[in-house]
Amino acid sequence: MTRSEYDERSPLLARSSNAAEAAKQIDSEIPNGGTWAWLQVLAGHLVVFNVWGYITSYGFFQEYYVKNLQISPADASWIGAVQMFMVHLLGTFSGRAMDAGYLRTCIATGCFLQALGAFATSFGSKLWHFWLAQGLCSGIGHGLVFSPMISLFSTWFTTKRVMAVSLASCGAATGGMVFPTIAYYLFDRLGFAWTVRLMALIISMNGLVVSAVTRARIVAKKSSPWFDISAFRERSYTMFSIGSFFIFEGIYFAYIYVRQFAQTKTGFSFQESLVLLFLMNGVGLPSRILVAWVADRYLGAVKTCILVSIPCGAMLLCWIAVDTHQSMLIWATFYGIFANCALSQVPASNAYFGAKDPEKSGTRVGTITTINSIPLLTGPYIAGKLIALNGGDYLYAQIFGGLCIIIGAIFLVGAQLADGRKLN
Repeated sequence: MTRSEYDERSPLLARSSNAAEAAKQIDSEIPNGGTWAWLQVLAGHLVVFNVWGYITSYGFFQEYYVKNLQISPADASWIGAVQMFMVHLLGTFSGRAMDAGYLRTCIATGCFLQALGAFATSFGSKLWHFWLAQGLCSGIGHGLVFSPMISLFSTWFTTKRVMAVSLASCGAATGGMVFPTIAYYLFDRLGFAWTVRLMALIISMNGLVVSAVTRARIVAKKSSPWFDISAFRERSYTMFSIGSFFIFEGIYFAYIYVRQFAQTKTGFSFQESLVLLFLMNGVGLPSRILVAWVADRYLGAVKTCILVSIPCGAMLLCWIAVDTHQSMLIWATFYGIFANCALSQVPASNAYFGAKDPEKSGTRVGTITTINSIPLLTGPYIAGKLIALNGGDYLYAQIFGGLCIIIGAIFLVGAQLADGRKLN
């Protein structure tokens, strides 16, 4: 049997008794292609479709909850924030489960909870129904599947890792177009409940494919710790953790509040504002692929992440000047481009720092992912409170979000300078 045949037919590789030799062997035998490797990219794309495509379409739900439950935008944002919080909070535990040999169990359970939460959301009528179904149940499902899939790529790819992660992350763009399109065409015809049930059906079908094709390549390491505290002795790892924290503090609030801004400040209708979500997510499909090619071919994930995060923060500050229909569309396009590029390169950079120790990649990636749960919970809520504090004006929130992203990019510069390896 040839090496390529072995990689495709047997997704599990044996470990050496000597840890150092095993790590070298694992690195040298990473296939960087083949049927099983690219099936993991397909699974990753569908996972991100279900997780971030659904979450970045939350502006549809936000608007519905505010109008029909008679609650404030800040209170409604908690449901979306809890979803994002759970994605990252569970990162350490789901990443450790992958390292311990429970990858497929974790993935199957997560896919089931994603579908259950989406279906349950369609039957909700009170705030606590939606909080439990969409925020908690779907959020836990998201958290069980996301970190292991991102960690998995470092065991299947080295030279093509950034492209693999970025192709998977394009699921946020495809999902972010599909879910708003469903809402745009079906909400008036079918109502909220059946529109969400169709979304839940799509999530279920994707989950079946993910559960069927996901495979671990490295044999489980039962004795690895839940947290790799030793990783924080690496200055680059610590600096990247801080930088990604600040980026996530500011980057998502636009996706949640853009529809309300467009309707109250620039005269968009309820239906027209859904187009903004489609646009902000849709431009991510070509931009994520292009930025991945640049990262793989020339700069590496970390440098590329820096170069797209700075203009992303600047575009959020430019939101301050938006006051017309046309400028709203132009701003949504450019912010969507840079935000999608940044959101694809942050996990690619995380996978890079996690890959320093392939046998603990799930734990290392998951640790940073869990740290990032905090800004994903607090960022949208802080933005909502800043809007309320300023009498409904978005200025304070826009400054807060833009500066957070730029500060995060500065810390990523520190991570790059502290890292002794060639960044790829």
